[in-house]
Amino acid sequence: MTTQYAASMLASVNAQRAAQGLPALCLNTKLMAASMRHSTDMAAKNFVSHTGSDGSTMSMRVTAAGYKWTRVAENVAAGQSSIAAVMTSWMNSAGHRANILGDYTMFGTAYAYNSGSTYKHYWTQNFGKGSSESCSYEDVEYEDAPTPTLNSTTDSDNSTVVLPNEPAPEVNTPTKLDSEVVL
Repeated sequence: MTTQYAASMLASVNAQRAAQGLPALCLNTKLMAASMRHSTDMAAKNFVSHTGSDGSTMSMRVTAAGYKWTRVAENVAAGQSSIAAVMTSWMNSAGHRANILGDYTMFGTAYAYNSGSTYKHYWTQNFGKGSSESCSYEDVEYEDAPTPTLNSTTDSDNSTVVLPNEPAPEVNTPTKLDSEVVL
């Protein structure tokens, strides 16, 4: 079963794609795992980059999650406190918009929160295409996309990281965007 957060983000991405006459994406658990690894890492280690704190790249994380890709892209952002805010930021950025509207079939996403970090909110989207891959969840739709909820956990360095299940606090934080594509 998919999280409400993932379903909400997928609905937002697919609404942007539908507005351009593009086919909908479906959720893939391998891309979700790669996204979660990276969002959690960024939140716990207080950084925003496509390179993980362990030196991993987007393609390394997606491959490590078991996704056999022919094309993959990643959007990351930090500081935006809602799906609507981060999607607006991404759609107003040429590189991020190109990823959202790109030639992909599958999608994974994750969000993490760390109250003690610079940006507090950390977002990752992974887009993929792979001939041997399949959708994990199809036709995930919400007419009124639910607000993501978060659940807190403590990382090995005792920083608080919040994952989907409980409401995120509203705070004013700086924002940052980054996008990457590998063909």
